Amino acid sequence: MRPAFLDYLEHSWVLKTLQKLSPEERIAQLIHVAGYSNRDENHEKDLLQLVEKLGIGGIIFFQGTPEKQAQMVNHFQEKAKVPLMISIDGEWGLAMRLNNSTAFPYQMALGALEENHLIYEMGREIGKHCKRAGIQVNFAPVADINNNPDNPVISFRSFGENREMVAEKAAEYMKGLQDEGVLACAKHFPGHGDTSTDSHFGLPVISHSKERFEDNELYPFSKLIEVGIASMMIAHLNVPAIDPAPNMPSTLSKPIITDLLKGDLGFEGLTFTDALDMKGVADLFPSGVVDAKALVAGNDVLLFTVDPEKAITEIKKAIENGEITQEAIDWRCQKLLAAKKWAGLDKFQPIETERIQSELNNNFSKNLNQKLAEKSITLLRNEGAILPLKPEEKVLVISLMAKDVVPVFHKPELAKQLQHHFKSKEENDDKQEALVFQKAISKKFEADQLLLDNELNGKSLEELKAQISSYDKVILGIHKLAMKPREDFGISEQMKALVNYVSGLENSIISVFGNAYALSKFEKIQETKGLILTYQESEFTQKSASKLILGKITAEGKLPVTVNEHFQYGAGIV
Repeated sequence: MRPAFLDYLEHSWVLKTLQKLSPEERIAQLIHVAGYSNRDENHEKDLLQLVEKLGIGGIIFFQGTPEKQAQMVNHFQEKAKVPLMISIDGEWGLAMRLNNSTAFPYQMALGALEENHLIYEMGREIGKHCKRAGIQVNFAPVADINNNPDNPVISFRSFGENREMVAEKAAEYMKGLQDEGVLACAKHFPGHGDTSTDSHFGLPVISHSKERFEDNELYPFSKLIEVGIASMMIAHLNVPAIDPAPNMPSTLSKPIITDLLKGDLGFEGLTFTDALDMKGVADLFPSGVVDAKALVAGNDVLLFTVDPEKAITEIKKAIENGEITQEAIDWRCQKLLAAKKWAGLDKFQPIETERIQSELNNNFSKNLNQKLAEKSITLLRNEGAILPLKPEEKVLVISLMAKDVVPVFHKPELAKQLQHHFKSKEENDDKQEALVFQKAISKKFEADQLLLDNELNGKSLEELKAQISSYDKVILGIHKLAMKPREDFGISEQMKALVNYVSGLENSIISVFGNAYALSKFEKIQETKGLILTYQESEFTQKSASKLILGKITAEGKLPVTVNEHFQYGAGIV
């Protein structure tokens, strides 16, 4: 299906706007830079200069607050010759980047859902939040098939390992966004799911055959094209089976972008590069040169251009050298203007900032979040119908906290250069209410409570065994797990020993508030009588787990990935 915004290619506003732009300004429209609403006035002045002097086409915003970002956008739009396209990485809502906004479930949790219409509803609600905040593009959904448990960058951001399931759920998310007038962007083409290298730090090499790619990785992207996805983000990947040029990132590959995506798959929408400051591409060519090469390869929009002036200079050189024509630039600019018209930017109205925080944290969003948590919760073990709890039982509820895990930077300077990619909400949000689960069960059963850190509060395992032995039921919640696989998700050896012991008891229930792949780090957890997986930690998932244990809801979720021989794709007791 042709993306809906292409209907505006010949609209009078699009054509008149294009005619007013000089050749340099048409190039500048294809350049989108990074913006932050938590930085000082100098940053805002620098951005304003790029808007007024160069006429850049858009800004991708990272950290900050919706209020401050809206103020900045209002100011920039007022000064812009052509309205700016504002974008964000909002895979789980604006809270992926912005404080004081709603965080929806990660895509792996959504992969456990049986009711895909709820993903559509979430997409619509995130779309409403984007519109309210003056954002026209959300770089979501992730259409990567995560079939590598050690994937350091996708993992919980993927719906799962099954190509049909990923395609179906991504389509629902996409439709929700676009029905609210926000451009969806499928990423990371041609498929970042089976990598063991993080493209922020290096260039991942995927050695699969072209046939394997066509049959698996490309499947969700092709299905999204069929239902009218507006845009695609190109990954920094080296795929020799599609482009045999040595060390060639897909972002700079004509065979991958022009020949495969636009040619073979027939995609007519906008193609965005992944961030051009990422080391998977930035280490290969100088700033400016990499932008020109990305444009020559077939990208429509250069995302996170580091030096826009150099980029324009190098792109003009590419035109002079015959590597790309001005007509090709004009056509891409026309497509971008059509997308801006579709998104309503031809009639931009200043964003009202006073009520933005309350409207981005409304009751509908909260209720939808709770419903998503309840529908995705997965019961992997319920031997002897240990769930739900019985009122006469003497219960101990243990909350076991994983250790904090911080990103590992092999070169100190990377911490500063790439901090915008990691200082988000991935592993720090949703952890202020670590005891919601414990409190809910304790209130109902007058249960005893035990809060343990990753070193078990300095207690020996033998001490804890003696303490646990007098209870009819032992409920263990595993909290504060890192979402990415580094350092065993923050699981210490002491934690493993306690979980393995509790798993062997005849009266134990364990609830894992984190990434499904974390199950593999506990050698005997498959032996526990009751095992619950929520895929992440939030107030909503903790409430859902307590409701399941208390018999207020039933579990409907299915495991969206294979963890090991004990926990296979599709597992779940309904």
